[in-house]
Amino acid sequence: MGADTTLAAAALAIALVALCTTIGQLLQQYFATADGYRRCQKSVMGEYARKTRLQWRWREFRFETLYTTPEIFLVGQGVPNRVGQVLLTGSQKSREKSLVPLSSVGNGDAVMLAPTNLHGMKRQRNMESQPQGMLPRPSRIEGGTYTGEMACWVPLLHWIHEKTGVSLEDRPSVTLQWTDPMLMPPLDLRLPGIIFRERSWDFQPPDVVRPLAKTTLSDIAVIARRMGMKWKDFRPSDGILRAEGHSQTITSTIVRSLGLVLQYSYTGQNQRLAMAEHNLRKRLVTGSIFTEQEEIYIPSAEADRLGCGVLRTDRKLGLPDVTVSTQAEIITALGYLDRSGTSAAALTKILRENPEYRFQVADIVALTTRPARLPGSHLVQVPAPSDNMEGVTTSSIGRRAFRQCLEEYIVAHKGDVGEYTQQALDICHEIGTKYAAWDHTDNYTTQDEQWIVTRDPQYLDVVQERLDSLTKVLNQWEQAHSFRYHNLLGIHIRIAMSADNWGLSMQLNLGTDYKADVDGYFRQLPKIVEEMKKTGFHDQQMIVDAWVSMMLRAMCWGACHFFVPGERVPIQYFGSQLPVYIG
Repeated sequence: MGADTTLAAAALAIALVALCTTIGQLLQQYFATADGYRRCQKSVMGEYARKTRLQWRWREFRFETLYTTPEIFLVGQGVPNRVGQVLLTGSQKSREKSLVPLSSVGNGDAVMLAPTNLHGMKRQRNMESQPQGMLPRPSRIEGGTYTGEMACWVPLLHWIHEKTGVSLEDRPSVTLQWTDPMLMPPLDLRLPGIIFRERSWDFQPPDVVRPLAKTTLSDIAVIARRMGMKWKDFRPSDGILRAEGHSQTITSTIVRSLGLVLQYSYTGQNQRLAMAEHNLRKRLVTGSIFTEQEEIYIPSAEADRLGCGVLRTDRKLGLPDVTVSTQAEIITALGYLDRSGTSAAALTKILRENPEYRFQVADIVALTTRPARLPGSHLVQVPAPSDNMEGVTTSSIGRRAFRQCLEEYIVAHKGDVGEYTQQALDICHEIGTKYAAWDHTDNYTTQDEQWIVTRDPQYLDVVQERLDSLTKVLNQWEQAHSFRYHNLLGIHIRIAMSADNWGLSMQLNLGTDYKADVDGYFRQLPKIVEEMKKTGFHDQQMIVDAWVSMMLRAMCWGACHFFVPGERVPIQYFGSQLPVYIG
């Protein structure tokens, strides 16, 4: 009896093992129907894997893999907000809401970052010059950037957080409400954001092996430039996009039935260069190092448009919007601004004789657009909208020359000038006395102006306040008199900026002499007055007041901005909503 019981127990055990094995094999077969589930795990998607789930399909008797990826976009300043959006601001709360915590980019396969600031060599050099007792701001990177099989949009989101966080560091009086990444951005900012999109692996093309994030052609063009990359090749119609800069690259490929898919990578070269530079200073090694200049752009729509060569003119001045990215576009723009057609014809003639000539666009930008700089901010960098961004408004040398020529003009007329002309000189003296950056010139100043990242926000606020008041005065004259700013600007371009067909030195791009340029402007002032009288505005003193106010406004604009050279995105893709995927 005992033997029979033992035999029965053994048979039962074997049967239970067989049953469990069969059930396990059956479940394994069912779970195997969840195509793509293994490709939506934490090793691939980071924290986004928490949103991966399986859904049972009774009609098909299988599991369907549902995963969530971000849709990246820019929001604010006219771009409508989206339900459920999360702003990427670099704050801890924003990182948590967007599922990109710092811990998600640190692991054993990471590129370990040096304990230096990730935004360039300049800040690291400043560490050694800080007074004792003051510690530099530590890098917020504790681990590194994953270099394994993770989907590349995870580190992309991380670096968007970092770059945006740096551009927002100087925002004054940030309210608790605004710091909530789920709310709308401030009215004067355009910020990157995401919304979560749940997708089914059933619709994943066979050529794609990782979950894809989504954005648009226009948004990725702006975001890449804000991150310090330059578009070396931008031909989406041919499926070719390539951006490089600051240890980052973006390349593209065409996926059948899907379209453009981008690949983002970060090499960590900036950190290695920082360590090498440190070793050079400590004389541990010998050699030379070439580093990229620091780039922190103003996070506004006005600055982003310049990266496509678009000038959104100040509506208070009554001017049309123009584009200036190429020489052909500049000719068209001159035709709109100088309606006589003389300036456009002159530039066409010069380009026919010297195709390498590049028209100086900086003064046109300063004379026509509203400031991109944000009140209270120390940031001044904007993308250069054209190749040649030299001009009298961009340098303290030009501002000093303007003040000196204005003094000479008032003395020559024995003080018989208009109220606003005298006020303009007083403004120049007032700002120049308080702030050396306005018109103090020496060898060090010229060298410092070769690359500017930030300026004293108090100085910038004073200058921008004057800029706004001058714009208001010009607008009031348009409302109260027959004066038209458009006419004055066109005449200035035609007579002053185009004197003697821009001269031989300008045609050959032989360099700049801002003092000579401003002297030439004042010599042409009588002709400008006479041309303005032909438009039906005969008050000579008010014409001079308007011209001086226009020039001082442009000088103020130039003092508040710094043009960062780089390739522009072709105008036909400005605002393009063509979907682009990130692998």
